[in-house]
Amino acid sequence: MTFEVTDLKQWEERAYTSSKGNQNKWFANGKWYKEDGLGYESLSEIVVCRLLRKTNIAPVVSYEHIKLKRGNQVSNGCCSVDFMEETDDKLISLERLFWACEGEGASRAVLAYGTAKERVAYVVDTVERVTGLEDFGFYLKKIFTIDALFFNEDRHFHNIAVIQKRDGTYRECPIFDHGASLFSDVKNDYPLALSFAECKKKAKAKPFSEDFDEQLDACDFLYPEYEVRMDFSRKDVTNLLDTLRGIYADQVLKRVEETLFDQVRKYSYLFG
Repeated sequence: MTFEVTDLKQWEERAYTSSKGNQNKWFANGKWYKEDGLGYESLSEIVVCRLLRKTNIAPVVSYEHIKLKRGNQVSNGCCSVDFMEETDDKLISLERLFWACEGEGASRAVLAYGTAKERVAYVVDTVERVTGLEDFGFYLKKIFTIDALFFNEDRHFHNIAVIQKRDGTYRECPIFDHGASLFSDVKNDYPLALSFAECKKKAKAKPFSEDFDEQLDACDFLYPEYEVRMDFSRKDVTNLLDTLRGIYADQVLKRVEETLFDQVRKYSYLFG
């Protein structure tokens, strides 16, 4: 569905940009709005969240395509419903949580540990101790499965969060922000002239390792009792991309399709 959004006012207290500075973001009328800045970030958000509906990964933020109109400028974007259940709920990134409980941000704290396994275990143990949440290892395993499958390069510690409720207890935060997936940055890192093989070589993960598989392998080793299962097909991918035809260029859709087909082959063990 496409929404025409006009005269959208930026709410300074909650508006922000991502770590790459690629997307203007606003909050209004109970929804977050994000604008494509470097390529097809909103397409990536939509594709990832739609395909994740056919998995056992939850909760996940759902994104819809919109047109953002400001003056005479019209651009592609996406929107999502605010997932805070109460007005007093607080979104706390792991970076902020670690500053509060460890005296330094998570991005710095993990450097004391040499391997991805040690870093993941340290973060999971700390989060569970501070928040009382259980199975945070499975939560991270879901996130790093998503990131490996879709090549999300922007999973810094501000994009992993928990929610503190009014009574001081915590709940899991729906998994959000996949805009840097699927080589969406065509302005700087992944121009459309770059082949899939070249894109794949350049892609680097965050935040425990620059290698997507090393992060995922660490979670598989530490938390083997939790299984992530995928149930979408190549046909599902093609049908989904067809709904975005005319909104994004055919060259973009072809790249995304090629990427997903290759990743489904690589991670075939995840599929039913």
